[in-house]
Order: sequence, then C-alpha cells, then structure tokens
Amino acid sequence: MSAQKWCAESFETNSSHPEHLIHTTLAGHKVRSKSEVIIANLLYTNHIPYRYEAALPLKEFTAYPDFTIMHPVTNKIFYWEHFGMMDNAPYCDTACNKLKTYCYNGIFPSMQLITTYETSKCPISTDQVQQIITQYFL
Repeated sequence: MSAQKWCAESFETNSSHPEHLIHTTLAGHKVRSKSEVIIANLLYTNHIPYRYEAALPLKEFTAYPDFTIMHPVTNKIFYWEHFGMMDNAPYCDTACNKLKTYCYNGIFPSMQLITTYETSKCPISTDQVQQIITQYFL
C-alpha cells in the first residue's frame, strides 16, 4: 500500500480524554502536548506519513502509540512513544510497564519502536527530534 493511501485511510483512534487534545499541529491534528507538536510537525515537514494515537491491537489490550509511522521508502511500520514526564514516579512506572508490554508483543525499542523521554529539567528539543527522524526515515 502506498503511503498516500495509508494516510488517507480512516483508523481507530484513542477516544479517552479528548479534552486533553489541545495543541494543533501544522497538519491540523490535535495532540496532547507541546512535545508531540514538535514530533508531529517535524514528521509532517519531512514528508513522513504518520497517524496520531492509532489503535494497535496487542495480546492483552489495544494500545494507542503516540505515532504510528510508515517509512516513506520501505513502507515498514514504526511506532513512536514520547514519555514526557519521566520525573513523575507514577508516570514513569506506567511508561516502563508500557515498554514491557511492547516488548512482550514483539515490538522492541530502537527496532520498530522509537522512544523519546523528557523531564521538567531536560525537555526534548527540535534538534533531537530531527536527528531521530533523519536516522530512521531520511
């Protein structure tokens, strides 16, 4: 399937907490955080096809990765999870459990799963995101 067709298809999205979708990307999508805006905008400006919070059925439940990305050349699917509050202990625990769930389902960090992290003292930068996009997709 072509990337254009894939992008145009409808898909199930995360319906929990729609009130948190408060930031708008260049493509007109609503996302939950400023960091997700950075990721979405750089994917968009680099012409990398993506879906935001698309359903991913796993063995135990359906996950909603922040971004599901189709490689523009190989059409391989990647997932990108941004963990933005790693200095918050309960959030960190949930993030670590989510990573384990991905691994248990054969989706591994730095293979098909891109992960980024930040804390209140160490925010993610546009340059970091661009480097990751360049490494994986350009």
